[in-house]
Amino acid sequence: MTASNDHAQDAVVVSALTKTYKGSDVSALNGISFSVTKGEVFGLIGPNGAGKTTLIGCLLGLLRPDAGDVSIFGLPADSLAVRRITGYVPERSDFEHWMTARQFLKYHHGLAGRNGKDANGEIDECLEAVQLSPTVWNRRLKTYSRGMLQRLNIAQMLIGKPTLALLDEPTLGLDPNGVTLVRNLLRKMQDDGVTIIVNSHQLDEVERVCDRVAFIKQGKIGSIENIKTGALSRYSLLVRWPESALNGSLNSVVEECANRALVNGEECHHSWGRFTVQDNKAAANLIKELVSNGLPVEEAVPEKNRLEELFAAGGENKIDE
Repeated sequence: MTASNDHAQDAVVVSALTKTYKGSDVSALNGISFSVTKGEVFGLIGPNGAGKTTLIGCLLGLLRPDAGDVSIFGLPADSLAVRRITGYVPERSDFEHWMTARQFLKYHHGLAGRNGKDANGEIDECLEAVQLSPTVWNRRLKTYSRGMLQRLNIAQMLIGKPTLALLDEPTLGLDPNGVTLVRNLLRKMQDDGVTIIVNSHQLDEVERVCDRVAFIKQGKIGSIENIKTGALSRYSLLVRWPESALNGSLNSVVEECANRALVNGEECHHSWGRFTVQDNKAAANLIKELVSNGLPVEEAVPEKNRLEELFAAGGENKIDE
């Protein structure tokens, strides 16, 4: 199989993918189609049982679809050449608990076909990347906490130097520092040209790291949203400013700023206001107008994550590919 000219810049192309498990009369995947550009971070969101993990299984070549096709860099998903360049963070990892972290990564280093001469240095590099303390590198995994095991889970994804990374709930069990770590690692990987697909219920993190997001429901794609261009649906923005600012003229100034920024002012109080904005550009224009008219903005935050709004709406939005 070779990639067509239309998909020359795509790392992943999924066409009319269908999968029904034996004994079920409901399709886990029902004609799903999408593509992921090389170097893109692509998110999968949707309710439990929507088909996201089944989709990842098909992308890994571990599940055989009933119909449709998956192409990874122009090759079948189950090709050995694809598996050599694919990193995977499973939602539920099985660990040999008698192993140490270093032994576990050495095993996966060998599975990835890496040069054995580089093993020690690359193992150290991956353990440092996930911020596991050197004091635990030679401890048995049975002594590890859930969060430590998840960090090691991410380290084994890194050990093969993947070109494509598939992550299924990568922040599961991690504390806030660990969540930030994952976010920074994904950004670094993207900077290095890695194509990334993330399945997660952590919608705020998905919005922070992904370029586009597919909402999957009942085995179908409801919408594909372009996050980086701010193309998601309108949202409510809470803006705070010093209580002493402008005094009596506050309401009229805020109203004029909102009108010039083409946003709707919902409420205006001494130290804060609530606005309905169409996208990130409109929010930036509002803040610029407020500051230039004597209201030093201290904070501006969406009251509800935009992907939460999409989730609540059942993914019913326009498809933007």
